[in-house]
Amino acid sequence: MSKRNKIYIKIRDYVCEYLGIDHHFFHRKAMLKLDYKIEISKKKTKLSNQFYKNILDIFNQTDEINQDSTWLKIFNTFHKNIIEIVQNDKSKIEDILDNPSKYNIFYGFESNCEFLDKNPRYIDYYENDKLVIDKILNFAEFLGILRHNNPEKYRIIFKKPSLDILISEIEKKINIELKFENVFPGEKGVKTHKGIISSREIQAIYQAYQIKEISKRNNYKSILEIGGGLGRTAYYCYKFGIKDFTIVDLLIPQVCQLNYLSRVLNEKSILNERQINKKDDLENKIKIVSPNYLFNNRHEYDLVFNSDSFTEIDSLYQLKYVDFISQNTKYFFSINHESNKSKVSDLFSKIKINEFNKNLYWLRRGYLEEHFKFR
Repeated sequence: MSKRNKIYIKIRDYVCEYLGIDHHFFHRKAMLKLDYKIEISKKKTKLSNQFYKNILDIFNQTDEINQDSTWLKIFNTFHKNIIEIVQNDKSKIEDILDNPSKYNIFYGFESNCEFLDKNPRYIDYYENDKLVIDKILNFAEFLGILRHNNPEKYRIIFKKPSLDILISEIEKKINIELKFENVFPGEKGVKTHKGIISSREIQAIYQAYQIKEISKRNNYKSILEIGGGLGRTAYYCYKFGIKDFTIVDLLIPQVCQLNYLSRVLNEKSILNERQINKKDDLENKIKIVSPNYLFNNRHEYDLVFNSDSFTEIDSLYQLKYVDFISQNTKYFFSINHESNKSKVSDLFSKIKINEFNKNLYWLRRGYLEEHFKFR
C-alpha cells in the first residue's frame, strides 16, 4: 500500500470517528455488503385539481413556534420561503407538491429536498445506502428471521441473505403486503422488487408494526401521532388495519402529510381539519390537524405516538402536549434520543404512570423506546 493511500485511510478514519459515522451502524461493515443497487425515483404522480385547491385553503393557517424550538430555525430558513412562494403565485402549489425535490418543503423530516441535494452532509452519503441495509438486517433480527449479531465473536458466522428474499420474509412475518410506492421524483434508496426503500421507510414499517402489536394487546383503536414527518408511519398503520389515525403537526408538515398520504392511499381517505366536521365516517380516515385544533377539541385517543421530535418542540408546547397526553390517552409510545435539553421521561416525571418501560430502539443507535401506560 502506498504512503499516499495510508494517509488517505488515516484521514478518512479520523473524519468518520470525529463525526461518529461508524457509530450509526449496528453491524460490521462486512455484513452490510449485500448485493444491492442504489436508485433514485423518477416516478411522477398527480392529484385532483380539488386537492390543490384544498391545500391552498389551509395556507392561511399560522404556526406558533417559540424561540427554544428546533423548528423555528427550520421554519425561518426553509419553510417560510414555501409559504411566500405560494402567497405570491398560487399556481406554484402544484409544482411544489408534485416535485418536492426542487424545493425545501421536506426539509427537517426527509432528505428529498433541494438544499440537501446540493449540500449533502457526510451522513447523507450513507443514509439511504448502507444504513438502509443495516436497518433491514436489524428489523429481520428483531422479527427472528435472522440471528442477532454478536460483536464479541471474532469470526463472523453470517451467510449473506438475498435482499429481495429478506424483504419477502419480513413481509410474511408482519403479515402485510409491502410496496414502496416512491410517489415523488428524487427519492433515493435501495432498489428492491417492492420498490425503492429508504431509511425513513424501513423505520416507519417497524414503528407501525409496534403500534399494531401494542394496539392488539390492549384492544386499542384510535391513534394520535405527534409530529408525523411525511406520514409514512400513518400509511403503514393504515395497511395494518389501524384506520382511526390522527396526526398533529405544524403547517408545512401537515401539507406534506396530506400530499404524501393522498398519493399512496387516496384523497378521500385523508382529511384536513376543515374537512373533519363535514364527514361522518371519521373512524376510517386519517385526520391531519394543527396543535390549536387538537388542544381546543380535546378528543381522547387510545394511544399517542411520537418519534424523533418531542424533545425538539419548544418548552411551552412540550408542557401542553404532556398535559394533553396525561388527560386524553391511555398509552404513550415514544422513540426519541436524550441529547437535547429535556428528556422525555423527565417531562412526565410529575405525571402518575401505572406502567413504564424503556428499551433501546432497534433501528437507530442513540434512540430509546419509552412506553408510558396511564390507565
